[in-house]
Amino acid sequence: MNFHDISTRFATMGSGSDAFKALYKDAFELMKHDPENAGLYFLVGIAAQSYVRSYEDQGVTGEFADRAKATLVNFNAKITEALASTPEKRLKLLGEVAIDYEWNVHDF
Repeated sequence: MNFHDISTRFATMGSGSDAFKALYKDAFELMKHDPENAGLYFLVGIAAQSYVRSYEDQGVTGEFADRAKATLVNFNAKITEALASTPEKRLKLLGEVAIDYEWNVHDF
């Protein structure tokens, strides 16, 4: 399985915590098989894992879950783009996702 497959599967799943859990488990597993890009997978995996840890046992509105999922779908798109880019662009996109997650995502 590659990141494109993981990302596509996440995008087509519902917005429940099971989708986020599958995303982080798959991203972490992919780190073992593609260590050169482990930082990309780790970042999206940590974001998904944080959502699960924060909300797995809580009821959240569908709107909230959909917004969180849209955030990760956007991150996944940048990671997918990064994987097809030069090392310089890959690093730039990784930085963009990290900054966005740290400074603009306040819910998880």
